[in-house]
Amino acid sequence: MGSANPVVNASLIMCNMSCSLPPGAPAPKAPSFPPGAPGQLMVPPANKVMAGGAPAANIMDTNGKVVFPPSNSCQSQTNPAVIAASNAATAAAMGTPMFVPAPCTPTFPGPWTPGCVTCMLGGQPMLNNTSKIQCVMGGMVQINSTPATTVSIP
Repeated sequence: MGSANPVVNASLIMCNMSCSLPPGAPAPKAPSFPPGAPGQLMVPPANKVMAGGAPAANIMDTNGKVVFPPSNSCQSQTNPAVIAASNAATAAAMGTPMFVPAPCTPTFPGPWTPGCVTCMLGGQPMLNNTSKIQCVMGGMVQINSTPATTVSIP
């Protein structure tokens, strides 16, 4: 097993359901749209551990700490807001299938996985850059990059 880097405050994250269409802007239905910009993981210094000069995260740093740019939209076909807006736009277009993205509101029912089980932080496994988390809206969020590249963990 190779080494990974710890995830710290301001690490960049990406969701596979994020798109660059403005929220609420109808578009012809397509299989996928251009990806949105990376978001950031906001890690407060609550765990009192720094890595590479920034507060380190554990697998429970989830809801309220994952921030995507307001220009990003969710294109998940399971997002209730996307479904409702797309159905209304399709009806207004007299049956022509339309897609309307919704604002990105990431919500996570569980922790990041797998984390680093040999490095505990605040009683939980430390978050490393190979971890992912599933959003209830259908997206999978992964770590795009972390500023703590000079630090390695298992």
